[in-house]
Amino acid sequence: MNNSWINGLKPIRRLRLLLVPLLLLGLILLSCDQDSIFFDISNEPEPKDPRIPGSPTSIVLARNRLYVGSRMGNRIYCYYNSIGGTEWTSFQLPQGSLGELATDGNDLYALVYPTGEPLNSSAVRRYNLSTNSWDMSYTVSGYSIQTLFGANGKIFAGGQHYSNYQNFAIFYLDPHYNSLTAIKYETSLLKGAVQGIRGIYLATAGNGILMFNEGSMDAYPASNTEEANFAGIISVEGTIVAVTGEGAVYIDSGGGFSYVSTGANYTGGMCVWSNRRNQWKPSLLLMGTRGKGTSLTHGYREMLLDNNGRPTFNIRTPGDESPTSVVNKAKYQASIGTHPVMSIMQIPDFIYGGPLQYSYFTGNPDWEPPIFASTAKNGLWSYRNGEWNAEE
Repeated sequence: MNNSWINGLKPIRRLRLLLVPLLLLGLILLSCDQDSIFFDISNEPEPKDPRIPGSPTSIVLARNRLYVGSRMGNRIYCYYNSIGGTEWTSFQLPQGSLGELATDGNDLYALVYPTGEPLNSSAVRRYNLSTNSWDMSYTVSGYSIQTLFGANGKIFAGGQHYSNYQNFAIFYLDPHYNSLTAIKYETSLLKGAVQGIRGIYLATAGNGILMFNEGSMDAYPASNTEEANFAGIISVEGTIVAVTGEGAVYIDSGGGFSYVSTGANYTGGMCVWSNRRNQWKPSLLLMGTRGKGTSLTHGYREMLLDNNGRPTFNIRTPGDESPTSVVNKAKYQASIGTHPVMSIMQIPDFIYGGPLQYSYFTGNPDWEPPIFASTAKNGLWSYRNGEWNAEE
């Protein structure tokens, strides 16, 4: 193109002519941004006030009931099957503030801070589900208990030394002595416990995965996990999956762990999702994520399970491909996708420990069990009728 006629114009006129296409381009881009903003707003559900506010604890199942508490609050909520359907009820701590919940499958255990200050004092309190009352209390000397997990009928706790915040220990609730007993000193904070083929796998935030079997600990971390900073761990059809906050996903390959790095930052909250359209076959592993900085890309990711229900390294965003846990990707992104998911659970059938009997809903082809998710600071959310929103 010959631009000699432009070059012959005065500088100010040349500048004005050159600014015209730039302004037009800016208007086009602004229009696209506005369309994107309006599209996101159109898919955002009308906000609800969460029944369980703030930062909910991990979601646990015991005796066909679901339990979740309000972290640093004093109330625990129970979701159960009653005459006429499911409903929520709640009860209070005997004192102090709630840190976390766990279960041995028979009773409920709560990490409690009696003064409301986690680094001041701590205790593990048992809520007896047979008597619906608080009975036992367990403490440890020299450590503040920071985490609590249940695995294969056993309770494990992670403690931080009072005088050295970089010094952690792992404790086990020994039924023979009815007390919390240290099973590992000089380690990293305990971030998860799960039963596997070889024993109980204990994930730590810096010292890899440790094995606990028949009351004793292995001397070294599981192969290829040394110094890994784990955020959580789960068993999927007997295969162990662990994740880090830096985006690594580890899968137990039998002779040790292999891993890949992904673009997500995992919180450690995970659950298996079963597909009604495939005879309730376990099809996905839902994995909570937290975006970096002020990012609004949070929510969770979906790991595809193979035809035998075993984990793969095929990880994608909800709604991208089938099978998926949501019916609309845009609605997912505009709702739970804007909140870090710390714990997540698809409510299982009654025969698998859940509060719902799936057989009651066989006549409704559109019904799916709710998915509950604890967000970082916006309360408990649920996925119902194709939409994520705060659980009322």
